[in-house]
Amino acid sequence: MKHVFRQVSVLRLKTIAYLILIIIVLNNPASTFQYAYQGLYQWAVRMVPTLFPFMMLSSIMIYSGADIELGKLLNIFLKRIYPYSRYGLYAIFMGFLCGFPMGAKVISELYENKKINRSEALSLLGFCNNIGPAYFLGIVLPMLKACGYHNSIPFLFGMYGIPAVYGIVMSHVRPPVSCAPALSVQGLTESVPAFMPASMPSVLKKACLENTQSLILLGGYITFTNSFRILLDFVPISSDISAVASGFVEIIGGIQAIYTTSLQNPAKVFWIMTTLCFGGVSCFLQTSCFLEKSKLSLLHYFKHKLFITILSAFYYGLILYCVY
Repeated sequence: MKHVFRQVSVLRLKTIAYLILIIIVLNNPASTFQYAYQGLYQWAVRMVPTLFPFMMLSSIMIYSGADIELGKLLNIFLKRIYPYSRYGLYAIFMGFLCGFPMGAKVISELYENKKINRSEALSLLGFCNNIGPAYFLGIVLPMLKACGYHNSIPFLFGMYGIPAVYGIVMSHVRPPVSCAPALSVQGLTESVPAFMPASMPSVLKKACLENTQSLILLGGYITFTNSFRILLDFVPISSDISAVASGFVEIIGGIQAIYTTSLQNPAKVFWIMTTLCFGGVSCFLQTSCFLEKSKLSLLHYFKHKLFITILSAFYYGLILYCVY
């Protein structure tokens, strides 16, 4: 009886919260529209042209079997650093090259196609889903230079070096099952069913349909979360703190808001880089749309992402306030 009463109480609280959100949106249609428009614009202008070609190529490689060939090449250089299968090395390469949310997408597709097992998928998920270098180099670095930080190497290391080193340490401390030393090459081959690549027309059709659907979902998440940055307008905090908080909600609009604050340049850069490492609520929702289908743990991803964010924040605080 108590359990039923508790469920009813929670449902009522959720209903009240939803009604409050509806009232806020109805009372502030212009502001809500502006935030939603910013999210939709950023998705259409920046994310779709940048991400869709990578998503298509990655899916085509996985569905056609070309991913294992790339994995063989990567195995020559990375096998002593990352104790993963060749498919796992392919996921690392695509995750760091193409950026978020390609890391989660590639890992989910490899797991769904039984090319990696759950242990390896979860291990990779802990460090392979970061902001893409195209976005970082094209959007973030100009902001850093405008703030007076022209040496990009420390920031590139913070954004990509820390997750890469974290992945090395994690994979050696807790090796994924598929790469355990006791597992022979023959055993690994037997644990992953033989893969028969489909014809190119069917591969293109499947990749196009799935990736178009994925992009629409991503656009919906970005527009939705960005529109609810309006909630920060009702919190009695300064505009600078509100801008920082918005970065933890949705990074595309959030870092632009942080950049235009009255904060000192070291503080601006610190919060821009920290929120980028975390990814924001929007990134977690977008990641969840890939993990839900493959039933990989979002909580597992969140724990590792939070730990990397804390490490990165400490690193950025050190170089911005002690080194520069």
